[in-house]
Amino acid sequence: MDFPIYTPHQQVDIAVDLGLVPPPLPPILSLRELAAQAAPAPPELIHGILHQGCKMILGGTSKSNKTWALLDLGLSVAAGADWWGHRTTQGETLYINFELPQWAITDRVNTVCAARPEIKNVGDTFHTWNLRGRNTDLAILRPMLQAELARHSFKMIILDPAYKLLGDRDENSNGEIASLMNEFEAICQSTGAAVVIAHHFAKGDSGNKSAGDRLSGAGAWTRDPDAILILTPHEAEEAFVCTAILRHHPRLPEFCLLWDYPLMTLTESLDPTQIRRAQGRSKICTDQEFIQATIGTTPKATKTILDAARSRLSMSRDTTYRYLRRLVASDVLRTADDVYWKP
Repeated sequence: MDFPIYTPHQQVDIAVDLGLVPPPLPPILSLRELAAQAAPAPPELIHGILHQGCKMILGGTSKSNKTWALLDLGLSVAAGADWWGHRTTQGETLYINFELPQWAITDRVNTVCAARPEIKNVGDTFHTWNLRGRNTDLAILRPMLQAELARHSFKMIILDPAYKLLGDRDENSNGEIASLMNEFEAICQSTGAAVVIAHHFAKGDSGNKSAGDRLSGAGAWTRDPDAILILTPHEAEEAFVCTAILRHHPRLPEFCLLWDYPLMTLTESLDPTQIRRAQGRSKICTDQEFIQATIGTTPKATKTILDAARSRLSMSRDTTYRYLRRLVASDVLRTADDVYWKP
């Protein structure tokens, strides 16, 4: 093979020399030309949050039900159903699973659909691609993904989770994460779909950081996406504050979500300013406070107790049941036919 020889004063374009020639750049446009060529905004797949063709990250602590939330999102878009109080635009959706076995994904999808009867007719609009064990650097995997994706017309593609696609990248390196984001962008460009990924929080107390700094790793995780939804633990158990960081939409007020298996559900009963902090975690009430807040002096049904514990004490379902079992075992409370009372 003959290699070209350059003089010391000759300018060398290494990319061209290696045959790595990028596509030509678009022309520079005057304001008049820009206005004449203006294209309408693409559909908003999540109204007020995400356009088709853009990138979004859902970030949260480890085991904060991100996969459940993303499956719920994908099924919502596939059905055109609301998600967390926001309208969606119906379109074919693909969930690419790099973490769970296929039986687990099947079980979760069926469970979410059973919990949301409004999600209908998604047999041909919601798709899964189970690639557990195939995780590698996205730069290596992307050409194979694109070859298959070109056969479909997906409006949203969810890749879960992002860390399975790092390869040898350091998640704390801005340059390396910027290159990973370029891979996601290439999928957006080639498919025209919105790309949604899940990412985790850094270790430590996330409540004392600004929302944009809670994601683990380099700043590129926060700077690159068009939309970021941050799930931060609330003082109430099994509750989260959702903060939206948006590029193309007006700022959204923070809102609260409750984990009520198998869904994260919107709630207005909690204050989104009450983020859990290491020095200010919610306190467990006394037995007397629990009884006064949930049962009082007359017998109460279990559902009434659960609702009162959640609204008055910010107490989760599991914690409420633990109180009830312990108080019944110690003969402080009595129970029969799903009713509790203080003797």
